[in-house]
Amino acid sequence: MTETVGCHPGAVWMRIDVQCHSPRDYGWSGSPDLPGGTPELEEARRNWATDFVSAARGKGLALVALTDHHDMAMVPHVVSAAAALDARDSLIVLPGVEVTCQDSVQCLVLFEPTSSKDVWDRMLHHLPGIARHDDHAAKGPRANDCGLTLQDLIEKIANEPILNSATLLLPHFSRPDAHKSLNREGFSARAKDIPVDGIYIECPRSELDSVTVDKIEGRLVDWGNRRRAILATGDNKRATWDRLGHHECWIKLGENSLEGFRQAFLADEARITHSAPQVPTDRVVEMEVQSTLTGSAPVRLTFNDGFTALIGGRGSGKSSMLEYLRFGLGKSEGDISSADSNTKKRRDREAKLIEDTLVHGWVRVVLERGGVTETWCRKGERPEEIQVTYADGTEDRITVAAAQLHFPARAFHQKELSTTMLDPQSAADNITGIAAAEVIEDRRRIEREIVNAKRVLTTDLQGVAGHWQAELELAQARSVVEDIKRRLEVSRIKLQDGGVQQGDIDVLAAAPRYGRARNFLEEIGRSVAEDRKTVEETLSLVLHVDSSRYADAFEFDELEALRGSVIGAKSKIAEAARSALGALDDLLKVRQSVSLAYEQREAEFKARYDESKQRQIEHGSLIAESERLAAQLKDAEASGGRASDNEQKTRPAVERLALSRNRLLELLDERQQLLARTADEVRDKSGGMLKARVKRDRKPSDRVTSLMSLFEGSRLRDAEQFCSERVAQIHNERTEGDWAEFTEKWIDIYRSKVKAGSPAEPGPEVIEAIREAVGGDRTSTLTAQQATKVYANLTDQSIGLLLSSTPQDRIILTYVSEGTDIPFEQASAGQQASALLRLLLNQEAGSLIIDQPEDDLDNRVVMDIVRLIRTSKSRRQLIFATHNPNLVVNGDADKIVMMVASVAEDRPREDAPRVRIGVDGAIETPKVRDEITRVMEGGADAFDLRARKYRVSGIPVA
Repeated sequence: MTETVGCHPGAVWMRIDVQCHSPRDYGWSGSPDLPGGTPELEEARRNWATDFVSAARGKGLALVALTDHHDMAMVPHVVSAAAALDARDSLIVLPGVEVTCQDSVQCLVLFEPTSSKDVWDRMLHHLPGIARHDDHAAKGPRANDCGLTLQDLIEKIANEPILNSATLLLPHFSRPDAHKSLNREGFSARAKDIPVDGIYIECPRSELDSVTVDKIEGRLVDWGNRRRAILATGDNKRATWDRLGHHECWIKLGENSLEGFRQAFLADEARITHSAPQVPTDRVVEMEVQSTLTGSAPVRLTFNDGFTALIGGRGSGKSSMLEYLRFGLGKSEGDISSADSNTKKRRDREAKLIEDTLVHGWVRVVLERGGVTETWCRKGERPEEIQVTYADGTEDRITVAAAQLHFPARAFHQKELSTTMLDPQSAADNITGIAAAEVIEDRRRIEREIVNAKRVLTTDLQGVAGHWQAELELAQARSVVEDIKRRLEVSRIKLQDGGVQQGDIDVLAAAPRYGRARNFLEEIGRSVAEDRKTVEETLSLVLHVDSSRYADAFEFDELEALRGSVIGAKSKIAEAARSALGALDDLLKVRQSVSLAYEQREAEFKARYDESKQRQIEHGSLIAESERLAAQLKDAEASGGRASDNEQKTRPAVERLALSRNRLLELLDERQQLLARTADEVRDKSGGMLKARVKRDRKPSDRVTSLMSLFEGSRLRDAEQFCSERVAQIHNERTEGDWAEFTEKWIDIYRSKVKAGSPAEPGPEVIEAIREAVGGDRTSTLTAQQATKVYANLTDQSIGLLLSSTPQDRIILTYVSEGTDIPFEQASAGQQASALLRLLLNQEAGSLIIDQPEDDLDNRVVMDIVRLIRTSKSRRQLIFATHNPNLVVNGDADKIVMMVASVAEDRPREDAPRVRIGVDGAIETPKVRDEITRVMEGGADAFDLRARKYRVSGIPVA
């Protein structure tokens, strides 16, 4: 593969079939023979090759090998046909031959794609039992034995330098009853020592019995302890192509070479699969950085969907590139206010890198989120926002907080995994964040809902306080009305005792009744106006569903029927609303008509009233008093009516507050259950190194803060210590009930305060209630003056804080060492890091970005981590910067990026790049292999010296 530096894709998945035949093979059926030698006959061969290549691509194959028995005459035609394909629809062809050995074992010999016919002929000439055959004949040689045993053939190839470097031999090792398989009774000795790392089978991988798999994977001593990869082949010999790619087999290759196959064989659990490979749905595809470190031109780097490793010496920029990636994803040190990092301390070195080198620069990151491609661009001079460009060209701007929600990823700095417990304030958050990483979306949703529930609860409390105030005002209005009525009765008696005629007294006494009539008319007018508005607003909200958001769902008949029912229901409701509005309009008309009639009645009464007053002019002062009281009664009753309306309208607030309090409790319980489920999974996902449980928050900090707000300015001695101890005392039990009971006492006191008209000072009974509510050792020592200050501090805000304060339950870990449980904080830094890394590698929680994880690990656990890396990279994207060759080579990095420092660090030109990408590719990429050997192993000589020191022979270094 030839790619721009930085853009090599690394190892990618390909569906393959390395055992295919042509009409030259004696086993072929379904189409005529294909002799050659004349232009017409060669054209027929070329046509067949074109059909074969087309059929392979139609089966989804990306690589095939043509392997006729002891014959390669058709290979050039197939290679030419594949070369003619469009680059976007390419097919890799391996030249190959199927060989039948003298010991009745068949094998495939595959050649480098770039190998020449001379190399093929050299191989065929080493088969003494196969006579040279005419390439123009209709058929090739028959499948007689080649005159060599399998071991002889392997040795022949090994001793021939040209063939040894250009071929790959795969013995047949299907079920024991398979045709000419090495897996037969009595063959264990010869199978045990053959120096091959891969075999092929002519059946699905799932049909192999467990004993055969144990033989192949080196678990039966008699058959050797060498693990061998399994390639399933179709062995197609039919013109119908029905067995072409019939047995699914996928391989991950970084180069179209046999070295790619060898590397895949050595990491087969990660690079070979027999069903469609699992790849992360959310991953980083590419990053481009423009900064003072990259010079005048940006550095562009693509990432593999599996394991990408950045290597290089000190000062090469590998850690800087990871920090730029974190910045692009909204997870840099400047973004420590994210949901998972509320208490995390800022790492000044990493933060300074972004601040100093990206002032006029930017980071552009291409992501795949559930198969949708997005490009995020974040500028150093506007770090508060990220510009998102979607595949269709539309753009959006999102906040850093939104970016953190959009793309799941976990990022760790150098030595961060081994220092999680150093800061007690952030330790619990860090551990919970790691342990519950797979449910991060659920956690964040619940946390968002908790924040919203707190806000709703506080608002509902204000509504309830408004209801209490309405009850107070209604009681006061009723009291005023009753008082005025009593005074009116006294005034009537005075008029009667003063000699006023009864008829005139009756007229004067009727005045309040006419006032109430006027109030009734006014209230009806006001109610109609308000209720009309309510109906209109309600109509706009009922069944308000934006169907455009679910357009494709209506392709399902039952959902389309439901949408029709929604439309029908909404139509009926709208009709009912229009009818209600019509009724209100009709009522308003009736009210207007009645008002006109009443005005006539009122005018007539006014005339009689004035006549009565005139006749009793000598009692003017008594009549004036009666008129004043009648006017007051009219106003008081009107006010009472409004207070009654307000009390009724605010009454639902009581139920809403109860519901919002219950909702908050439900969310806390949901969060606790989520953490509990996560804790239950920790043991398995850490390989038994960790145990986990949910630790309830026994001293919630925001509850301590909310209680302290009540004592502000009270001069209570050691108020903070008391509040902390009191909250801890309340939370000794295992339920939220005690805190609810505690807050209920304060609600009762606050209710009494509001309904008493919020007096400045409490009475003795209230002071005792405050002392009882405070509880603890201050029940008897709280002074009246202190209780009065607490009383003054009872407001919507302070009671809202009490009601909405919540605990922060956390996951705590126990390290398990040889069956002994050790509190996680007492485990060594290496033990902590290795256990957490095991947990992370077993999770499926988005891209995992770690700077030099080996610095956190004990050497004895590195190989265990390496094995986890191989399996983890199919579940989540891994992006590491590392010095450790074990992680890169044995961990089978799918893509390796060699970072280099471009200029001397002490005298760089202002516009010169300080870091750049030297080479990149897969392990099998020749230049990458050289750099791994040079940079990570100390060079070939050092590698060879270590091999001799440890008395390990036969280790290849190139």
